[in-house]
Formats: sequence, C-alpha cells, structure tokens
Amino acid sequence: MVVALVVWLWPGDTPPAVATPPPPAMPGPKVAEAPPAPAPKPEPTAPEAPPPPAEAKADPAAPVIDEITVEKPEVCEGEENLITVRAHTPDGSDAFLHYTIGGRQGQRAPVRSWIADDGEQPKLEVLVFGKDNVTTRVEVPTFTVKPCKPPRMALITFNLRANTWGEYDFDVKLVENPPPGNVSVVPFKPRSYEWTFGDGETITTDVPHVTHSYEGRKQEAMYSNLLIQVKVHGSSGEEPVVGRTSLQLLNPAYEDLATKGVVTLLVQLTPRFPELGSDGVVRQKVRMFHTQDRPVFVHNTVRFRHLMAPTAPSPEQVVDPSSLLGTSIVPPGKGIEFDVKLDTHKDPDVFSLEYYVEGKDSEGRPARGAFSVMRPPAKPTKENNNPVADPLLKAKILAARKILNRPYVTDEDLWALERQGKFAELNAQYKAQQAQAQPEDKRDPRAKDPGPPPEGPTATPGTKDDRKPNAPPKPGSK
Repeated sequence: MVVALVVWLWPGDTPPAVATPPPPAMPGPKVAEAPPAPAPKPEPTAPEAPPPPAEAKADPAAPVIDEITVEKPEVCEGEENLITVRAHTPDGSDAFLHYTIGGRQGQRAPVRSWIADDGEQPKLEVLVFGKDNVTTRVEVPTFTVKPCKPPRMALITFNLRANTWGEYDFDVKLVENPPPGNVSVVPFKPRSYEWTFGDGETITTDVPHVTHSYEGRKQEAMYSNLLIQVKVHGSSGEEPVVGRTSLQLLNPAYEDLATKGVVTLLVQLTPRFPELGSDGVVRQKVRMFHTQDRPVFVHNTVRFRHLMAPTAPSPEQVVDPSSLLGTSIVPPGKGIEFDVKLDTHKDPDVFSLEYYVEGKDSEGRPARGAFSVMRPPAKPTKENNNPVADPLLKAKILAARKILNRPYVTDEDLWALERQGKFAELNAQYKAQQAQAQPEDKRDPRAKDPGPPPEGPTATPGTKDDRKPNAPPKPGSK
C-alpha cells in the first residue's frame, strides 16, 4: 500500500530535506553475547577476637612495694639469704604495714631454700598487708640455689614465755654439714654467743639460750619488726657462725589507741605465776605502765571477787585508786609498782581478785587496764594427781626434781632443762631402747638422725602462703 503525503508550501519557502531511513541490516552470522561478569566474591574476614578480659582494678588503698633487696645472688641449699622489703601506702597509713616473706613474718626475713627433686629453683613471694589487711603480692627477685651445703649452720628457735605478752626464750643449735668423702674436719667448739635482739639491746652468753623481754618496746606502729641475730664464736678462733631469725610483734597499745581511741595501761606481774606463801597469802608485784609521753590520771578502780563455786555474777566493789596503786598518777616510762595479795584464809571461797583501772590522759582520752591475783592450783599429792604414763617424761620429771632440788617441777622447768641439754643422756638412752625394741628385719644400721628441721617455713617451688601473720596475745587479766 502506497501512502501519499501532500505538503502545502507557502510562496518563497524552500522545501525541507527529507531524511531517508537507513536500509535494513543485511542478514549475517550471529555473534554470541558475552556472559555477564560474575560478581566479585567478598574477601574472607578474620574471625573477631574475643574482647580481652576486664582487668581487676587494683585497690587504691593497697600498699605499694618500692623495693625488694636480696642479700646474696647465690646461696647453697639451707644457707640463709636475707630478704628486705620497703613499701608505703597511698593513703599514708604506713603505720599499719606488716609483711610475710617466703612464709616468714617480718620486714626483713632470713630465708633458707632448697632445690626441688626435679631441679626446679625455689620461688618466693612477698605479701605486704596494709590497713584492714588490704594486700599486695609480688615475687622475690630470683637468686640461685646451688647444690651444696654450708659447712655449718646456726638455727634459732624461740617461744613466748607463758603469762607474758612480750618475753621470749631464744635458743640456737649448731648443725654441722661435713664435706663428702673421708675429709677430716676439726670440730667447731662454741665458746660464746653474741646476741642482738633488734631493739638496740645486745648480750653475750656462754650458753646457747637466752631470755629477752620486749614488753617495754616503743609502740609507734601496729607491728614491731625485729631481726634477731646470734654470732657463735668458736674456741679456736674460727670465723663465727651467724644465725638469724625474724620476729613480728603486734603492738596492742598502738592498736587500741589507733582503732578505739583508748590509752592502754599495760601490766607486768612478778612472779609470773601466783605462789602461795606458808601463811596462806598469795602476793604479787604489779608494774603498771603505758607508752604515752605524758602521765595518765586514774580516777576509778573496781574489784571483782570470783568464787570457786559461783552461784551468781561476781559483784563489783569500788576501790580508792590511791589505796590500791599507792598513787593516782601513772607517769610515762617505767610507770608505777605496787603489791596486791589474796588471803586464802580470810577468803577461803575466793578463786581470784580481778581489778579494772580507769582514767584519762592529759588530752582527755580514756585510759584502761586490768590485772588479777589468783589462787594457784593445788599441789599434786598421792590422792590428787594425774599419773604420767610416758616412761621418758617420767624419767625427766624425776631428774628435774633432783637437779632443781624441788618436790615438784613445772612444764616450764622441763623445757628450760631440755634447752640446757640436761636430758641429753636420757634422750640417748631412750632412743637406743626404742631401736633395740624394733624387729630385727626393720632395723636400718645406716639410718642416721637428720637432726631438727630448719627453723621456719622452707621455700619450695611454686609455694604460695596466704596466711595472715599470727600475733602474740594482747595483755589482759592474768
């Protein structure tokens, strides 16, 4: 079908060019279309690391350890190595600091170390306790323990004397470590013992034991840290053998003043145990003192009569301070001394008389103290006694009665004679009898007495000690 297109033109107009459509494309080979490009694969991402555990926030009141010093870079097994700690507290409460070093109490502690069976070197820790026992723990800088032994060691042991709060018995024992082989060694014969007690006091004795009192020490902090030392001098002019130990004492007067605001009136009794006189009267001397530098004024004393068979609480009786103490003022320093007594004939049913003393210091702070005088226990008789079944203990009691020329002896008498070596022969005889009593096949002729264990805890690899330091008992009624 042909379609005609008619265009009317105005005069003078030129006809426009007519566009001719392009010819249709000629048929030809088909070109394959390129496939679409694949989408890029996402880059593999590393798995997200778990967030680090939140670090425990350090207690802002925890002590800060400034320095730990080790006396020797290397020691033989069992040889003393003195570890010293210096620390402070952020809040300024340094007076409450106390320490343990390798399980030993004290700011300066001599430790003895041994190599483990697998050859591992020992590890020691320092724990520093601040106010309210807030603790900081660090490891002691490493030192080398060699597989050797010192030729001899001096081991100090100590114990608090009964019925005191600051009087100690110290003993030293020499332990010989002969060299291997058949090397002849001249035995060390002790001649004298030079003691240093850490409070400025020294003494030289010709016996391996001594008694020293710390009851008059200054109490300007919660604890007193003391390093006790003894130099054992030989009779042949050899180098002295040195032994040391640490002692950390709680100061009750400082504790009461710092935590309760109370001035403590301390008491020392002489004799330490009550003694009944031939007239039936128990007499004791009392020394009352305090640690302040100004006097204490006593305004009230109260006495309680405790009965042997009480049926009701003991009534209190107000006593005039001057009639009991001889004065109403307790000065600084040595304090005052006075006598108290209990007449068992006049008061046959009274077991003890207990006294409470109250006052104030020059700054108005309350001051308090207490003491008692009591009836001693009845002496043992054939009708009233506890038989001793241990044959060795019985032999020691009989020997002690003969040595001291007394009809009876106390446990403390036996301990003192044991320290002095008075029972060495009895101990050897008993040990020989025990060995003979063993069956023949269980006897070991090579067995030797290893001697006493080293004083104090020993350092072993990986050992940690979280125990709090034990403190001596506080003074109170006696």
